[in-house]
Amino acid sequence: MADLAPKLRKKMPAETRKRLLDAAELLSRTVGPAGMSLDAVAATAGVSKGGLLYHFPSKHALLRALVQNHVTAFRDDMDGRCPGWTEPSDEAAALAGARTYVDVARETMRQTDAPSSGIFAALTEDPHFMTPLLDLRDVVRRLFERCPPEAMLVFHGCEGLFHERMIDPTRWDGERAEAQFLRMARLLEELAEGRARFLS
Repeated sequence: MADLAPKLRKKMPAETRKRLLDAAELLSRTVGPAGMSLDAVAATAGVSKGGLLYHFPSKHALLRALVQNHVTAFRDDMDGRCPGWTEPSDEAAALAGARTYVDVARETMRQTDAPSSGIFAALTEDPHFMTPLLDLRDVVRRLFERCPPEAMLVFHGCEGLFHERMIDPTRWDGERAEAQFLRMARLLEELAEGRARFLS
């Protein structure tokens, strides 16, 4: 039993941090970042205010972690489905990574609750929260640049859908977006097959 104590002590803070992020995500969807107080997050998570401040000393730190949590989850999903996607060995590998990106992006947008999720809500609080997303976009851009030039149309199409989701979530049309993601996936499949090459 004594050997288990250090493992339990390490596990508990991680679980508490996750509960706090889950609570912040829930509240950001229901009341928005402006009405999301640290007291409310702590109460929703079943954690003391002191316990919350141990992990997140300010609301700014909590929202920043919320955005980073989404970016990390997105990258972990990509890594699991397409290992090595950030450094493709050739055009075929880059296209495989690009197709995986479209799939993950489509599923992410499908799972994002309206009118807003934590990641989109947090961005309205402070534009600097965009930094992890911009870093991820740079990695994805480099991936698409390794593909045939037509693939950049897909990259910008995905960017447009993310932007639309952020700036006007109340008018988000999930069915239309789903259809557009599927069209972009088909274009990448055709590029992989040597078709749909219309740019020099």
